[in-house]
Amino acid sequence: MSKATEVISPDTSAPHGHLHDDHEHHDHIPKGITRWLFTTNHKDIGTLYLWFAFIMFLVGGAMAMVIRAELFQPGLQIVEPNFFNQMTTVHGLIMVFGAVMPAFTGLA
Repeated sequence: MSKATEVISPDTSAPHGHLHDDHEHHDHIPKGITRWLFTTNHKDIGTLYLWFAFIMFLVGGAMAMVIRAELFQPGLQIVEPNFFNQMTTVHGLIMVFGAVMPAFTGLA
């Protein structure tokens, strides 16, 4: 048999543990609240955006209910007129910048 056609068998006497030392991964995923507070995973961050948007949607919805209750019957005063104007403005800001925009970011 010529040298070009010889089959060289690998040395199997070397310990196999040495081959895996260079490939250690630190894939430990934290559990509990630390998973959500210190995450760099884009899927977890998107989920946090969606939860924030949902909570702000509930807050803005509660404000909308107070606004609609104020307008339910003429002459019925639930809140002061100045506070009503402030609540209407804050309701709009919360719904746009606290609910809609974070929801779009969370779904991206």
